[in-house]
Amino acid sequence: MDVIGYTNRLSVGPSEKISFYVSSRSPRYAAKLVRLVHGDDNPLGPGFKEEERASLIDGEYDGREQSIESGSYAIVEGVKLPENFALEAWIYPTTPALGRQGIITLGSIGLGIGEAADLELRIGDSRFGTGVPLRGSTWYRVRGGIDQSGRIHVEQEPQMRSPLDQSAAAIEGSGTPQAAAGPLVLAAWLENGRVYGHFNGKIDSPRVLSGEEVVAAWELALREPAAMEFHDAGPLGLDGRCVNIPMRGVTGVRWTGDEHDWRRAPEEYSAIYFHDDDLEDACWEPDFQLQVPDDLPSGIYAARLTTPSGAQDYLPFVVRPRRSRARSRIAFLVPTLSYLAYGSEHMVLAAPDLPSLDHPTPPVDLDRYSFEHKLRSLYDLHTDGQGVALASRLRPITNLRPKYVMPAIGFAHQFNADLYLVDWLDALGHQVDFITDEDVHHEGISLLGSYRVVLTGSHPEYWTLSMLNAFRSHLDSGGRVMYLGGNGFYWVTEIDPERPHIIEVRRGHRGTGTWKSAEGEAHLQTTGELGGLWRERNRAPQKYVGVGMVAQGFDKALPFVRQEGSLDPRAEWIFAGVDEDPIGGYGLCIGGAGGLEIDCFDHMLGTPPHALLLATATGFSDSYQHVIEEVGMANSRQGGTVERRVRADMTFFETPSGGAVFSVGSICWCGSLSWNNYANGVSRITDNVLRRFAADDPF
Repeated sequence: MDVIGYTNRLSVGPSEKISFYVSSRSPRYAAKLVRLVHGDDNPLGPGFKEEERASLIDGEYDGREQSIESGSYAIVEGVKLPENFALEAWIYPTTPALGRQGIITLGSIGLGIGEAADLELRIGDSRFGTGVPLRGSTWYRVRGGIDQSGRIHVEQEPQMRSPLDQSAAAIEGSGTPQAAAGPLVLAAWLENGRVYGHFNGKIDSPRVLSGEEVVAAWELALREPAAMEFHDAGPLGLDGRCVNIPMRGVTGVRWTGDEHDWRRAPEEYSAIYFHDDDLEDACWEPDFQLQVPDDLPSGIYAARLTTPSGAQDYLPFVVRPRRSRARSRIAFLVPTLSYLAYGSEHMVLAAPDLPSLDHPTPPVDLDRYSFEHKLRSLYDLHTDGQGVALASRLRPITNLRPKYVMPAIGFAHQFNADLYLVDWLDALGHQVDFITDEDVHHEGISLLGSYRVVLTGSHPEYWTLSMLNAFRSHLDSGGRVMYLGGNGFYWVTEIDPERPHIIEVRRGHRGTGTWKSAEGEAHLQTTGELGGLWRERNRAPQKYVGVGMVAQGFDKALPFVRQEGSLDPRAEWIFAGVDEDPIGGYGLCIGGAGGLEIDCFDHMLGTPPHALLLATATGFSDSYQHVIEEVGMANSRQGGTVERRVRADMTFFETPSGGAVFSVGSICWCGSLSWNNYANGVSRITDNVLRRFAADDPF
């Protein structure tokens, strides 16, 4: 990438400041504030649209490259290592074959994994390895040190030994005792200010001894949600802290399997899981800052970066209205948590043989940048195959861009797909305030209650408990909702209360996704609550919007066929002026309004009994597969050609105090809005509902 960057926030209001961080190979680049309107340059649609806005960030800047230092570790300041010492811990290495990785280190002295995947003690320039490779995903007690006479000992012992286990080993040697002082590091090496040799795996109960005396004994159990500090039970109280958000609340060497909540048995959750690609903050130097003008309308904006060679990047953000001052009756709830969950996803590069792909497109420079710099989404896997559970917005989010096409599916997705709705709102003259997930998470019903109508994006998949509670309060108090997407309200998500730039997802043991949580590790470290699907916590999406995720497929989207409910007097107005049936056999998202990920109504999961089924898209191919959480026994009859529940349902129902909900149950719906210059059934239905919902007329 000749130029790339990120912002320090995704939502900013009038008079508030937002900072921009840029890495440029070019010695100079230009920045320009633009409002983003339509991001898809597909020739079948209206094309890319942006509006330039005069601002104080406009101009040229000096460019310089900024690096990304990934990898989590823990650090303890002010440690004095005596000449005769022993370092010991329980470890669960997951990539020992990758070679040198630190376990407990202080400068040039430490215990780690050697080039031969064995346990190795290093003292200065001398290395003493067992010569026996450690097995991956196995608990070992490891120990290495030197006594006053210069005798070296290094030993590795698996927790459970089988009769043919050859991985236990112990060696002795001789060396020169050396004292050392400085920061002690767990899970990496730190020398001359450089952190390297990151460890992949878990570390439990690390200790430093001098003879028989304990110098330090660290307790790595997570005692408080979201904590990145840990306690030293030794005499000196050498407490430490974690860097780059390693995974906590994970099972340790003493886990019995009897307890699955880290809060209830901390002695069994006494480990930290480190990865060489964890990243909390890219820590780039800021290049420029914008104080949002008071008169800048709410919308989706970006700093457009351009180099003299023509290279471009966009750094998007949402301008919300001034706090407690709604300017419209309508709010677009921009699903920024879903953007973060998918942020820098590169499944095609990491797993090019994915069987579900029907329209893959070649990765672009943005994808290659995220892959090469170890930027992980919550759909990717760590180096060792563990699912990524934590994501940060303080880094380049390479697919949070206009014009971006997701390689795995071959068309616009998430942010770029939500610009379909922005463009349509503009084209039909609707005045809208833009707010974000994070805003609702922190402000709740005091924010949502300012609006008569709330619109979702095309794929609002990731929700926090406080967001759901605010949403329920909005519905119960007469608010109106237009759910214009699919696979919404699906995964339990949390924002780190100490670090609001971090979100966490533990996928549990069910659900349709790219990974599952390990046994005993479904509880979030940020709050302690149970992760997984919201439906497993009595909050199925059907309880909120009438429909919920039922299938996903990637080959073709289909139109909706009107059902009997569309003729009910309660809903006839929705179809006023619509002369097509089926509806939506066109669009920029695989050719139709119903597709990609689709939802159906289900009274057993909470669809209100008075909900009207207005229309259904059905007849999907076997590319569309029924969601895993609804399949009991494995069989070959879950595809769209045989499973009747593989369908997208359009629904409507009233809520207390004059409220109502309209749902389309399809990610592809918004991709059909602009077809035929916005003169189509999908556009007309959406406009009919929005105008009625925004009015004062009761239902």
